[in-house]
Amino acid sequence: MIVNLKQDGWQVIYHRAHALLAAQLAGQWRRKDAPPRLYETVAAISHHDDLEREWEGNELTEAGMPLDFTLEQGTSVKKLAEQIASACYRGRWVTLMTSMHISRLTEPSRGTSKELDKFLDEQLELQQRYQQELEIPQEDIDVAYAFMQWCDRSHSSFVSNSSPKMSGRWK
Repeated sequence: MIVNLKQDGWQVIYHRAHALLAAQLAGQWRRKDAPPRLYETVAAISHHDDLEREWEGNELTEAGMPLDFTLEQGTSVKKLAEQIASACYRGRWVTLMTSMHISRLTEPSRGTSKELDKFLDEQLELQQRYQQELEIPQEDIDVAYAFMQWCDRSHSSFVSNSSPKMSGRWK
C-alpha cells in the first residue's frame, strides 16, 4: 500500500488501484510519442502490482499504522513466481514487461538466497526467450519498459507527495 499520513489519519492507496491509475496515465499518452506495443504495455502497467493483496494480510506496522510499501521486508519467491504465471494469461509482452519489473525490484537482493537467485536467472532467460519469440529489438523493449517505469513512478510520486526519480527516454 501507499500510505500518506494526514492530519486526521492516513490516506491509503492499494497497489492495484495505483496500477490502474498509472495505466490511465499511460492511456492518455500522445500516440505519436507512444512506445512500441502501447496497448499491451498499458495492460502490463495496469497489472504490474497484482502481486499485492493488502486486504488479505495483517498489513500494519508494530505501531498499528498501515504498512507503507517502502517499509516491507521483501516478498516470497513463490508470490513472485505466481505473479509471472498470472501475467502469462495476458500474453508474452505483458509477461515480459512484468518480468522486467519484478527483476528490477528484486535484483538488489540477489545473493541473499539460492531460491531467489534461481528465480532471477529464470527471469533473464524468460526475457531473452520472449524477445526472440516476439522478434522485438531490445531498444523497443527498453523504451516500452522505461515508459512503464515512468508511469509507475509518476503516479507513485503524485500520490505520495514526492518527486519521481526519472531515468531514460521518459524524463
